[in-house]
Amino acid sequence: MKGKGLILVIVLLQSCAVIRPGQVGIKQRLGKLSDKVVKEGTVLYNPITSKVVKESTQTQNIKLLLSLPSKEGLSVNSEISILYRLEEDKVASILENLGKNYESIVTSVFRSAASDVCAQFFAKDMHS
Repeated sequence: MKGKGLILVIVLLQSCAVIRPGQVGIKQRLGKLSDKVVKEGTVLYNPITSKVVKESTQTQNIKLLLSLPSKEGLSVNSEISILYRLEEDKVASILENLGKNYESIVTSVFRSAASDVCAQFFAKDMHS
């Protein structure tokens, strides 16, 4: 009887996920993400067929060191910070369309945009 109780406790602990403040969770059942976003707190799920994917909704900072072209063709070394955060109601859509590695897409789009903008200015105008 003692062994069955221990197994029951282990199964119950494996069936819980804790969503901390600044995070949201999305249940993934058999590979399909739910549209329902779970806010902070404890979430119960079936560990055999499901898992809870956690994502931060706090402001994140990505630092980039870039060599950008100027209008006259010179290279300007730049250190740029990107501050972003995920909106709670759009996390499921972001994970479904872009995947867990969405930061690489954000940085590549930003690099392209930064290069396009810097190419419109002279190097002396970009100095700070």
